[in-house]
Amino acid sequence: MTKEEIMAAVKPAICSQLKSPASAQFPDELIKISGNDAIGYHVEGFVDSQNGYGAMIRNDFTADVSVSNGYPVVTSSSVAQKTTKSNAKTFIIIFIALSVLTSLFAWLSTIADWSIISCAMRY
Repeated sequence: MTKEEIMAAVKPAICSQLKSPASAQFPDELIKISGNDAIGYHVEGFVDSQNGYGAMIRNDFTADVSVSNGYPVVTSSSVAQKTTKSNAKTFIIIFIALSVLTSLFAWLSTIADWSIISCAMRY
């Protein structure tokens, strides 16, 4: 069974779980298929699609495919937003760090301004 035949069965199963199935894009180089016709196939990869706000996001997906009468049949599939959650956590950490640094620099700037003013007042 070719990768194209397997993905032809997997794509509709994955798209049915997305907010915007028409926007789905499957980066071919990020899809891994393992197995054979006798034991079935396991497909892992990423799908890019629009979320409810219209922004393109990347989701993980997995699917199990069996072969029946020479045709691929999807027996299970799931889409997870694991990558998106990971990116959100990273964003929050960076945002907090930048907020703390900005506050620190503002505070240091205030101290530097006061020391300049106090030095100027001495003369």
